Amino acid sequence: MKEMIFTTMPMFVCLFWSTMLALDMPTQRHKRARWHLLAFMLATTILYWGHCAFFNHAIDILPLADTLYLTCNLAVYPLFFFYVSALTSRSDRLKLSWLFLLPTALGFVAVGTIYFFMNDAETSQFIEQYLYNGKRMELNGLAATQAFVHDVCKIIFGLLIIPTYVLGRNNIKQFNTLVRTAYSNTEHKTLDTMHWLFIFFTITSAASFIANLIGRQAFCDTIWLLAIPSVLFSSMLFALGYVGYQQRFSIQDIEEDEKEIDASNENISATSELRSNIEKLMTEEQLFRQPNLKILDLVQRLGTNRNYVYQAINREMGISFSEYVNRMRIDYATLLLSQQPNRSLAEVAEQSGFTSSTSFYRNFKLYKGIGPKEYQNKLKGTS
Repeated sequence: MKEMIFTTMPMFVCLFWSTMLALDMPTQRHKRARWHLLAFMLATTILYWGHCAFFNHAIDILPLADTLYLTCNLAVYPLFFFYVSALTSRSDRLKLSWLFLLPTALGFVAVGTIYFFMNDAETSQFIEQYLYNGKRMELNGLAATQAFVHDVCKIIFGLLIIPTYVLGRNNIKQFNTLVRTAYSNTEHKTLDTMHWLFIFFTITSAASFIANLIGRQAFCDTIWLLAIPSVLFSSMLFALGYVGYQQRFSIQDIEEDEKEIDASNENISATSELRSNIEKLMTEEQLFRQPNLKILDLVQRLGTNRNYVYQAINREMGISFSEYVNRMRIDYATLLLSQQPNRSLAEVAEQSGFTSSTSFYRNFKLYKGIGPKEYQNKLKGTS
């Protein structure tokens, strides 16, 4: 009973998030990142179905299950990278990414074809000797060829971890930088949680690679050896599914915002003059108090090109747009508190332009060195 629970746990976790994403798709069908996450979860579900067939000794369906397992094993990293890329990369950069699935296609064809041409004796020999006992020396004919292909697939599986981690991490960092240069409120927009989850995913993947090298047969007879990776992978996949399901903001939203701006409008081009106009607009009209202020709002108000506004803030001022706006919001919040020390902090946060108390407290501590409550108490003590 315990073995059945641990062998099916990761599969049902992935099936759960596949179902949740599929049910959510009618309202999110235009979000390419959601489709990629669904593809990843479906592939992982099939992968762990292959695990279940192996660990529960479903010999009759093992050739099919093993073929799908090997195929999805080679597909999960490319599919996860596609998901991260769909969240972070502009559409024109996604085309060549599909070459990442070439090993998956070749592995499916090779393993499936060899199984198709193996006779019953070769299939039984391969399953008993290689899959369940990890022996290669006694194999011959197509069984030996199948073992060689499996070994090659294990090596490719490990090699795929490296580009997935390096490229995916860089994409996430670049996306977070872009968000901070374009939006004042970055809450629920940046991929900070995904960044740490991505690192955990990579560490877990390395453990999976080691388990692959050891061979699944080593985990068959000891329940705790089976339980540890099952719980680890189930937890990681559930966290990944939860964070991905909650993540609604992606590069598509940035692209849609940019489409609203006429890129040919370049009435103001002098960066120093533009900086002066930005500061005047922000100070006199207190645009920073708009909860969802975007850099594109400044572009529209100033009738200029967004690249010039980026340059005026990022290069001339030396800070990101979100930092520039949040500094002004905190300065305004301290002004409100100095005028009325007993004012509600929730009210101060709202009037300063923050959409949540969490963001207000975090930024206040960041720019003032103490929390707003402590700052308020100090004001009360001197009044």
